[in-house]
Formats: sequence, C-alpha cells, structure tokens
Amino acid sequence: MEGFFGTRALVTGASSGIGAELSRKLAARGADLVITARSKDKLDRLAAEITEQSRVTVRVVVADLGRPGGAESLSADVDALGLPIDHLVNNAGFGDAGVFAKADAGKLAEMVRLNCEAVVVLSRHFLPAMLERRRGGVLNVASTAAFQPMPFMSVYAATKAFVLSFSAALAKEVEGTGVRVTALCPGPVPTGFQEAARIEPGVERIAALSAAETAERALFAYATGETVCVPGAVNRVQTVLSKLAPRGLVTSFLSAAMKRSGRAK
Repeated sequence: MEGFFGTRALVTGASSGIGAELSRKLAARGADLVITARSKDKLDRLAAEITEQSRVTVRVVVADLGRPGGAESLSADVDALGLPIDHLVNNAGFGDAGVFAKADAGKLAEMVRLNCEAVVVLSRHFLPAMLERRRGGVLNVASTAAFQPMPFMSVYAATKAFVLSFSAALAKEVEGTGVRVTALCPGPVPTGFQEAARIEPGVERIAALSAAETAERALFAYATGETVCVPGAVNRVQTVLSKLAPRGLVTSFLSAAMKRSGRAK
C-alpha cells in the first residue's frame, strides 16, 4: 500500500461533503493539500481546521469548474503555486432531477462541464508529471448512478458513466508505471448534494454511508490500487444486479421509482 506522507493532493469540490472529508483524511495521512471550490469562506475554514489538527500545509485556490475555461484557469493557478501535485482528486460535481425536456439547458451544460470536462482537462494537465515521477495518481468521484441509465436524472447518470468508463480506461493505460487511477462510485451519502439535486430521502437511505466512511474506503481503495471502489455491501449488490438485469427492466424500474418519489417533474 502506497502511503500519502510527504505528498501533495489537489482536491476539487473540497468545501463540503465527500470532498471535505477526503481533504481531512488525506491530511491525517500526512499529505499537504491544495483545496479548491467556489466558496472561499468555506475553504478558508476547512484549511484552518486542517492546519490546526494536522501538521501539513494547505493552500486555497478558489475556482468555478462549471464555467467555460474553469478547469484551464485552475490548472494555471495551481501551476503558479510552483507545487507539484502527486494526487489529483476530481470530486467536484453536481446533479439534478426532473424531466429532461423541461430542464434548464444552461444548467445541463454546466453539469457536463463540471462532471466530465473538468475531469478530463485536469487529468490531462497533471498526469504527465505523475508519470515522469512514477508515483501518485488520480481519484475520480463517480457514482453508483454510473452503472445504469436513470430516467429523470438522465444527464447526471450519463456524466458519471463517463467518469467511470474514463477512469477504467485510464487505469489500464498507466498500468505498471507506478501511477494509479481509481473511480469512486458512492451510493447515497448525506451531504448537500441531495438538496441541490432536489432529491428527497427515500428507501435508498438504507444504503447510505457517511461522507467520512465513504472517504475512508475511497482512500484505502486508491492506496491499494483498486480501479473501481463501490463502498457499502448494499451498493455493491445494486451495481451487480444492474449489470445482470436487462437494461429495459432496469430503466423501467428506476423510472417508476423516480415517479413514486416525486422527482419526475
């Protein structure tokens, strides 16, 4: 298992939820941090907390990866710090629920930029130096939604399927280089994500893990070189069933579930 002590991680979407927990746990393992999100106040508070609790350095870079050119701007700002990045954690992302034909087109485009384009741009920017040093890697946060089409969350699920596929392919490309790529596919996690996506708690909460537990399992999987990490037994069973069942049956079941939950609006 490769350790984190003395390395440096760039964590996107670090101001709350899984991103904040990943930052805390990386710092507890001795990794210096560059944390980024849109909210400077939240980042500053997290940086102060981590600095007080762990003997690591934390640099704050404010960025909006959902706007055009946001990932390129972040890459330039991190380069300006003059600090090598050993671990890239592509955590930033958001979702939305509802009828695709009624959705805000601008919001859908922003979702694709943040959930997909930023992952590609940042990975392409920081990966070559990792390969030269023959250490480090990329941890991409996908979702259990990546394993099946989801009516009424069609774009979100598609973006996470992209992240999963991209991560698995990239992991094979870097095999044997000392660099690894892991896709984290969490199920329901009690964070601000559900509220932002207009998702009310439902029966899926039986599969929910805390953000802290999700981050713990994610870093273990990443450190041990796992390509795909699905935390939680219920979530793993769900992903297996979604791959074995006919796609039409899966989408019909999910469509009915979304309608019953009131999310298909």
